[in-house]
Amino acid sequence: MRIVAVSDVTVGYGTPQLPLFVESLLDFYRGEAVVVEPAQPELAPRHSAFPRFQIHSVRTAEHPHSTLGRMEYVWRASDLLNRLRPDILLICCTYCLPVAFRLKHRPAKTIYYSLESIPFYGEFDIEMNRRAAPLVDVVVFPEENRAALEVARCGFRGVPVVVVFNVSNRRKDGCHPQPLEKRNGRILYSGTISRQQTFADYYLSQTLRSMPIDLFGPIKGSPEDREKLTSGIGGAQRYGGYLNSEQLAQLRPAYAYSIVAWNPDNEGQLYAAPNKFFEAIAAGVPPIAAPHPQCRLVINRYQCGLLMPDWSYEAFVATLRKALDLYGTDSWLEMVRNCQRAVAAELNWEFQFDKLKMVLKS
Repeated sequence: MRIVAVSDVTVGYGTPQLPLFVESLLDFYRGEAVVVEPAQPELAPRHSAFPRFQIHSVRTAEHPHSTLGRMEYVWRASDLLNRLRPDILLICCTYCLPVAFRLKHRPAKTIYYSLESIPFYGEFDIEMNRRAAPLVDVVVFPEENRAALEVARCGFRGVPVVVVFNVSNRRKDGCHPQPLEKRNGRILYSGTISRQQTFADYYLSQTLRSMPIDLFGPIKGSPEDREKLTSGIGGAQRYGGYLNSEQLAQLRPAYAYSIVAWNPDNEGQLYAAPNKFFEAIAAGVPPIAAPHPQCRLVINRYQCGLLMPDWSYEAFVATLRKALDLYGTDSWLEMVRNCQRAVAAELNWEFQFDKLKMVLKS
């Protein structure tokens, strides 16, 4: 049984669920696996980190995430698929979906992992998805509201739909939070720092500068924006530059909370919670989240974090103040215990993949 996955990013960056997905398919089907990836010139290959499957890097003349680069990647990847003749095919995102139209034989199962918002790529991708139903056997979405929107928009008539949360922790690892005495009492923010995307201007206020917040991640925007943000972060705040996912995983458990908030200025930014939301819960670090539907669902279900009432500056400040007031109290300790409860119940990869198993078995 040959399993082949077509990735939209260099493996090991951006989508930690992909290696887990491939390994779970290996366990389920007992075969061999190959992952086809675009060679992103700015990223070093991480093939040695994934010994359970082979990785084929596809180089393109233009960056693979440009229009011409995407076309070349799809062409080369589909030629490789036609040589490999997969029994099980995993297609990641609408970016890679065109390969399904170029296959010379139909795999026994084609799984379409629709991680990103389909309209992000424009009308062509919406129409392509409308025509994809005969070519796929199951569509996997990261969030139920996005699933409903995409199915209404693209059809997928007769194709089973499964929602798999963006978790990347395994059940066997559990959730083992650091005790209070080993915490630093600070609030973590990790990710892109941008005036447009992640409310970076909020952190420049005198009120926020007085709060113990550590920021990690690339600063995006114009040179003037970057200069303003770099020079403006100070007071009780600290900026630690860019850290990779492994470095963040080492630091995260020592924090009191983790901020998860971004600007929902388009449909793709509203729904599925990002990896860092689930990574915080898996580390026993209560998230401070904006009211994106999936964040609201999980926090309300398990009482494992704090939810901002809206995306405004006033709501942001009030929720951070509440978080600092609660730190170390019985209420905070209960949130940490509830993180453990959430991970044990459903916020682990095995539980999420089990939902897909039910469809694969049929």
